[in-house]
Amino acid sequence: MSDSKNQISVTMTDESMLQVSDLLKQITNAMPFLIGITPEQRKRLPKINKSNQSFIKDVEMAIKNDSSILPAYVKPDEMTKDLNLYDQLEEIIVPLSYLLDRLRDTQTLAGSEAYTNALMVYNMVKAANKAGLPGANSLYNQLKGRFDRTSTINTDEISNN
Repeated sequence: MSDSKNQISVTMTDESMLQVSDLLKQITNAMPFLIGITPEQRKRLPKINKSNQSFIKDVEMAIKNDSSILPAYVKPDEMTKDLNLYDQLEEIIVPLSYLLDRLRDTQTLAGSEAYTNALMVYNMVKAANKAGLPGANSLYNQLKGRFDRTSTINTDEISNN
């Protein structure tokens, strides 16, 4: 953002951080059945969508009416449990996704403001060093490594060299 005004000025207390951490642990502990899958598994697994969900419900209804054609190892109740869990988790995922988006947006803004301010200070120190102000040289030498053109090309520096 090129907007130079401070849009966020917040410090979370240790108590708030602890409270949020505890609440997240409570949420995680309330669902001990949660699992992790690999990226490869995530790619391979068939995905549910609205059309598939309707199909599952149609199959569910059909086998409720007549499950005699199914072999004994097919458990229609397991399909129903899985679909119910899917629906329940969707009710949790939607607000959590909203919260995660807000957390990321707030983190991005806070980081952007911190970085923009750091660049502004660096450029002030650089100008002070060019002007020969006492003490500016050591501070400038400490900070300039970030913009050393011999190690990497970086376009973060705001002012001209």
